[in-house]
Amino acid sequence: MKKNFFALILIVIITLSGCSTSDKTAAPGTEQPGTKTESANQELIVVSQEIAASLDPVKPITSSYLRAIGAGEALFKVNAKGEVVPELALGAQELDATTWEIKLRPELRFWSGKKADADAVIASLERSRALDLQALPFLKDLTLSKADDLTIRVKTAREHMPVPLNLSYYQTLIHNAEAKHDAVSTMDLTGMYKVVEFVPKQKMVLTANESHWGTKPAAVRRIVFEEIADEQTRVLSGLSGRSHVVMNVPVTSLAQFKGNAAVKLEAAPAANTQTIYLNLKQPQLADARVRQALSWAVNRAELVTLAAEGQSFPVSTWLGSNPAYAEARNAVYDKLDRDKAAKLLDEAGWKAGADGIRYKDGKPLTLRLMTWGGDKALGEALQNQWTQIDIKAEVRHGDYSLIETARKSGDWDASIEAWSTFGDEYALLIGQYGPKGSANYGGYSDDETNGLLAKLEQATDAAARRKLALQINERVAQQAPVIGLFPRPQITAVSSSLKGFEAHFRQFENIVNGNLALAAK
Repeated sequence: MKKNFFALILIVIITLSGCSTSDKTAAPGTEQPGTKTESANQELIVVSQEIAASLDPVKPITSSYLRAIGAGEALFKVNAKGEVVPELALGAQELDATTWEIKLRPELRFWSGKKADADAVIASLERSRALDLQALPFLKDLTLSKADDLTIRVKTAREHMPVPLNLSYYQTLIHNAEAKHDAVSTMDLTGMYKVVEFVPKQKMVLTANESHWGTKPAAVRRIVFEEIADEQTRVLSGLSGRSHVVMNVPVTSLAQFKGNAAVKLEAAPAANTQTIYLNLKQPQLADARVRQALSWAVNRAELVTLAAEGQSFPVSTWLGSNPAYAEARNAVYDKLDRDKAAKLLDEAGWKAGADGIRYKDGKPLTLRLMTWGGDKALGEALQNQWTQIDIKAEVRHGDYSLIETARKSGDWDASIEAWSTFGDEYALLIGQYGPKGSANYGGYSDDETNGLLAKLEQATDAAARRKLALQINERVAQQAPVIGLFPRPQITAVSSSLKGFEAHFRQFENIVNGNLALAAK
């Protein structure tokens, strides 16, 4: 399955030419509806380890949940084959090296009935640019203007930028910028399902949008999207048949599904990297030698076995999970080397004490690692590995909001999360390693890296861009502000009674579609 996915994903950076829907790939909204079952008013129950804390698309991660559950849409979408296809757009055409033209569907309306025309779409993207740091890597180099009511002109800061790909990310979700997105009654999106009830971090209820431009849900008319943070409770919800789709199935629970014909597991490989982000403002982590030692001491193969149940593969750098950059998997840290790690710590002045802990100026070498979701076992495995080089490591497992709070206060050493490595190289890398990058949590700023990023921004040749991306990836690995581990397994449990579910390498934003139906009992 992985080989097929890797082959398909390599074709993702494509140019959408023409502005009609006469391409071989059918535009969304032209598909045939799913086969009706005995009931045409079904309720779908979806559970995840976390749902939105807000209804406003510009708030952190909110847009991903809105898109995942069918409430929000963007101009373009990446399908399960890794192809960029139109969603709210009819199509796009590259007019010259720095100019694109995007045609909108004439029938587009927000839930309120307001037209989603060029003015409204531009206003939405500008609001995201201004208020959503996660949207910046995809929008900051685009200048948007109205050509006519159904046409948007896009000028790019760099030549031959993949504009449709940039505008396919969930952070570019289109919303009514004039509406208040602080309540169910005032939020205004375009999706096939409308939010009718919302309890932050608990439950979201949606019903079919009868005015949707595309395929209207023929069978599933109501969706209940629930947060179940506890892993075992979430798994039991799927095994018992209470839930139809269970997101974020922990790898430690895979054995529970064996022999259960009522539930099937979907595990499309994900292009992301489980990454340890280090806070470079902490005194012990300001020295690159300490950070390098942490990476050399990581047994990535063991982590895949212990924390991912063998459902992944080791990568030593962030870009290594991107199948187009397979050679980056073993860059710099090509093996476990505790001797090298110990030598680096000695050089940095951290000497092992009689108690098995390293000290410098009378202070112990400590590291507090924050984990969340299904990463508790991963954190504990890392704690054990770092203990073997005399580091006093501590794991703090809890809700993701605790990590966010710690980052705001600056009181943290390390945390784990997985960002997608799929997409435009510059947008991804500037977001991770640029001084103002939205995912540059640890405050990494390096003149050499910044210079390479500037060259990548201006590079137009595909080969040159690839070479620069690899150079940036290697330079960052050498400086070790982050530590790459392995692609995070993405496992979803789906009821065997649910028809039309589509496995996707970006499953977190592709849970529902208009053809879903529950088989008649």
